Amino acid sequence: MSPNIDHVVSYQNFAAADHAPLNLDNRGVDSNISDNGTDTSYHRRGDRRANIEKMTTLIEYLHRRRKRCHPISFTSWCIVFMLLSWVYKHSHHQTTIIDGVDHNSNDDDNDYSIDTNSIPNLIWGDEFNGDSVDLSKWTFVNGDGCEFNLCGWGNSELEWYNSNAKVSNGRLVIEARKEVAADNTYTSSKIVSHHKADFSTVNLQSTNTSLESGRRFESRMKLPSGQGIWPAFWMLPTNNTYGGWPRSGEIDIMESIGKEGPNTVHGTVHYGLQWPQHQYSESGITHAATNDDKLNETFHTYSVERQPGVIRWYIDDIEYSIITKEDMMPYHWPFDEEFYFIYNLAVGGTWPGMPNEDTIFPQQLEVDYVRVYEDIFPRIVGQSVVESSAKQVVYEVVNLKEVVNDMSFTWTVPRHAATIKSGQGTTRIVVDFDSTLMNTSIIENDLIHVQANGIDEETLSTSIGLSKLANGIGYRIKIVDYNGLKDFDFDCGRPLTCTKFVLNKITDTEYTCGERIAWLMSEKGMNERDACTEVGYKQFHGHCGPCNPL
Repeated sequence: MSPNIDHVVSYQNFAAADHAPLNLDNRGVDSNISDNGTDTSYHRRGDRRANIEKMTTLIEYLHRRRKRCHPISFTSWCIVFMLLSWVYKHSHHQTTIIDGVDHNSNDDDNDYSIDTNSIPNLIWGDEFNGDSVDLSKWTFVNGDGCEFNLCGWGNSELEWYNSNAKVSNGRLVIEARKEVAADNTYTSSKIVSHHKADFSTVNLQSTNTSLESGRRFESRMKLPSGQGIWPAFWMLPTNNTYGGWPRSGEIDIMESIGKEGPNTVHGTVHYGLQWPQHQYSESGITHAATNDDKLNETFHTYSVERQPGVIRWYIDDIEYSIITKEDMMPYHWPFDEEFYFIYNLAVGGTWPGMPNEDTIFPQQLEVDYVRVYEDIFPRIVGQSVVESSAKQVVYEVVNLKEVVNDMSFTWTVPRHAATIKSGQGTTRIVVDFDSTLMNTSIIENDLIHVQANGIDEETLSTSIGLSKLANGIGYRIKIVDYNGLKDFDFDCGRPLTCTKFVLNKITDTEYTCGERIAWLMSEKGMNERDACTEVGYKQFHGHCGPCNPL
């Protein structure tokens, strides 16, 4: 979102993306995938709430209203009231954590609150179960940034931040309204955990001997939508150890801009030299939702895993982006230091554009929970960019800390481009890709997916990692037929990022990044640097960003 000045406010000029969005179906996988991984239907495991199947609607009603009993009015009814509430709460908690959260549920009335003390490796969180924002965990940031010489928060935003955030029914709700405040046309809210919940990549004092050390930062949210609407869940450094923004870093876990529609989100890091010569790495993903599963209509989880020298981004346990210390060379890697959380809902700005007559107000960002795990969960590793005729490509589940007897694995691969040759049922598959199955030179929207089977309920209740694996995890891949790509005689001075693959990516229109740059050079008389800046930084930052020479 915005970098930090003096720990409270920050600014950022959003620019380009390294990758184009990924389209997934509402289950996070290609449907109709077969026995060999190419045409079998996939079904997400259902809720495992066996312990509360017989709980009645009355008990849930009582639980939600348990505070209405006066503390000294212990009539027999109140005693029953509270006992039933306690039974509901603890039975619900013991079962909900087994598979985390039904990320694709559109039942907005479900109570997903849990007993956080029972979650393995959970070191901090907020379930938003109270009656107001917990000020022991969060601080409100007010104003429009002018107090810090950052009017519009450095992004030409239109909102005035105040206390437009509330907690009710187990959720944090941040609301953007069209109302005048201090000469601003809109109001909204921004909360930060600075000096109240700050986390480095790992706990250096930990005795954790797991296969991989690190932490996962996760939130379950329902997003707003509309032109000019800009929700964000992000992190800034607790201490500007390496200097002002962006030298000490910024981690954007989730951002969405309304002009892209309700189903596209972005993950970004900012780093490098002082503004305006800063660096960034950004990746977008588009959730190809059904009519009742849009990101602004249902809750989904957005996460990053931070390890020393590595950050990975997830939506609903599908890994869609990664950056490493080596990727950032020769710039310093600042992301192992302590960072804190920020939630905000901006209106307008240089990146999302301004609201128009079709933008509906008020808009709400709803947050079910935020959690920090002292753990790195199982994931898929393998080639993320693969040649369309590549053979014997290996994909494997790693960081599998527990192995259960009779556990098996069901893999799916893109049926229009690949076949599983061996390994179905195990943690490791070998895949052959076939360019004859493709009808385009670049497929950026594909997924390798695996789901674990045969894990008993008791084991699942003690392992978030296995629970996620039982629900299914994914890995974004891009398939490229290099023989079908056009050659260009420029690379914008960035040969490692502005590659032939990137130059051949389709923009928001019918032409590619390279074609647009070439047109500006030949028809508009721009030099290479200016043309690359125009396309990668201004016109198509969501697609052509790696060609931005700044």
